[in-house]
Amino acid sequence: MSFPLKFDKSVLQEFGAGFMVYVEKHKLLDVISRALAEISLQPPEDIRYWLGANIRRIAQGIYAKALDAFYRGEQGEGFQLRKNFYHRIVLHGRPGSGRHSLAQELSKRWNLLILDADVLAYHHINGYQQDEYAKQLQLGIERDCVYTRSEAIGNIIRKRLLQDDALHRGWILYNYPNNSCEARELFEGFTVPPNRFVFLQIDERMARMRVVTKPYAPDPQNNFIYLDRQMQQFRKSEPALNAYLSHRREVIYIDATRCFEEVKCHIMSQLTKTPYMVGYKFGDVTVSD
Repeated sequence: MSFPLKFDKSVLQEFGAGFMVYVEKHKLLDVISRALAEISLQPPEDIRYWLGANIRRIAQGIYAKALDAFYRGEQGEGFQLRKNFYHRIVLHGRPGSGRHSLAQELSKRWNLLILDADVLAYHHINGYQQDEYAKQLQLGIERDCVYTRSEAIGNIIRKRLLQDDALHRGWILYNYPNNSCEARELFEGFTVPPNRFVFLQIDERMARMRVVTKPYAPDPQNNFIYLDRQMQQFRKSEPALNAYLSHRREVIYIDATRCFEEVKCHIMSQLTKTPYMVGYKFGDVTVSD
């Protein structure tokens, strides 16, 4: 038997990340923990026979409890996440909704990696080593092609989420997705999709007031032309994006018009005490724009 001289670590890493998401999605650790607890209380004569006879009952009990709580909107200590749970959070909202400040606070709470899609794209295209995604992004910018830019940024983020620090710490992503196509790609095309999507809801008038009154920072994006363009893009993409997100269990809608501390505490409570479920809601196998 011959073996390759060079081992592609990225392939194994991507497979491991996909397997991790599969285990998390289907609550396999919860099922195994419950089965081991029952076995330890009353050891069976044949463990294999016992597992074959009871594994479906245990899994259905866990799923039924979580689904019932999800659709009833219940909260309680019984739905607390495991201590070793890795949050993968997307913060979405129009400029002025508090994404950057909330990302800093949530990162401190769970030691999460902060990923700004705009910063990732900037450093990727201006980095020392130019890969195929950097060239694709440069081409999209030069030709002003939205589809090419979106695809390139998606590929850059997908690659970044497979790095060790993102896999072993969890992360918070903002400034992506920006439309329903990117959201569908994020949830259904990424090897490591988010397990929570926090939609910060705030009206445009209040958002503009917050942006205008915040302390000035010497940033090229801190100008009214860029702000108007961002607000216009958000208005245009929000209906279709919200139509897609409303069918997914990962989405949490947050009223971002309240004070910062109240919004922060509400998000933390929702992330830790609501039942953890991912994927489409019942009856939503496919969703059209």
